[in-house]
Amino acid sequence: MQLIERDSDLPNLIATLSKSARFFLDTEFESTRGGTTLCLIQVSDGRSVYLVDALRLSDLTSLGQVLGGSDKEWVLHAAQQDVPLLQESLGLTQVPRLLDTQVAWACCSAEASVSLAYLEMVLLGVKRGKGHQRDDWKRRPLPQSQLAYAAEDVANLPALYEQLRKRLDESARLDVAYAASREVFQLDSDPPRPLRLADFRNAWQLGPAEQAALLYLIDWFGALSDQNKTRAPDTKTLLSIAARMPRNARDLGRIKGVSQRFAERAGAQLCAALNKAAAAADADVFEPIPPPPYATFDEIRRDAWLSFARAEICAELGVAPELLLPPRLLKTLRAIWDDTGNFEAAVQALRGFRRDLLGRALLEFAKGHPPPSS
Repeated sequence: MQLIERDSDLPNLIATLSKSARFFLDTEFESTRGGTTLCLIQVSDGRSVYLVDALRLSDLTSLGQVLGGSDKEWVLHAAQQDVPLLQESLGLTQVPRLLDTQVAWACCSAEASVSLAYLEMVLLGVKRGKGHQRDDWKRRPLPQSQLAYAAEDVANLPALYEQLRKRLDESARLDVAYAASREVFQLDSDPPRPLRLADFRNAWQLGPAEQAALLYLIDWFGALSDQNKTRAPDTKTLLSIAARMPRNARDLGRIKGVSQRFAERAGAQLCAALNKAAAAADADVFEPIPPPPYATFDEIRRDAWLSFARAEICAELGVAPELLLPPRLLKTLRAIWDDTGNFEAAVQALRGFRRDLLGRALLEFAKGHPPPSS
């Protein structure tokens, strides 16, 4: 273990690491309401462990040029927070090929969110303590025992990687593990379904003008950029806006869920367009929406069938259900199935490694266990 805490230490570290293509990484950080502070980077080339003091070093971009090359690979555990921190501190626009050992284990077992200590015990027979988990990583100097604890987080990753790679090779899941690890950091991997009138449970209570206003708001919200959507009222608030029919920015700002900043910035224009859409509504051709049921036996059967299929297919493939068919994806599949009445249409919506691994399995399962029809 070697501590890198002076800028003058970096050139030798960079020269050493430049000889390697695979790095085993972890970070220590402190999170507060004001944000997250990266304190320490633990990196191993498979032979030695280096602890890079992110608080004392003035610039880490030179290290990023070595760690972040397109021909490099990172191995980490439960890296959802580590990777963005590393990317920012190292000045990387993209990250190298990734293998998350937590994800890799989920690709060849029934378990998803396991700890590093658990994997080390199960695969390597190594038992570790938890003495420094909640220590202050901002204090300087860091005591030797705390540095040793940090070093342990990457010391066993090379051996863990070899054990996992062997299992993944045997089950033909190595490519799946890399794809699933990458997906964790692709925030746009599952684009949201367009907002629809049917997404508003109480829209049936609206009259012609209010329904026309809600339809306008749905189109307006859908046309916003991702950044502007974060500044706009939440989608749940759109129904309240349509029901209240605010005449001006002041009225709009009084509705719960609408920020004063938004009302002042865009309220006048939105209210004008909203009322114009409402005024154009034709009561003679208005079709009332029947109130949707809170539950149906068809929906209950579909949920039960999907849960059964999820358990059986994941057991057969040897992949953790929480990785292959997480609840958010089950919800999407059910929604498409409900909308189209066609289970195959829901399967076709699968993307990436799930489409390759799960698509055929779901269709084959459906042949032996026909899904419930409407």
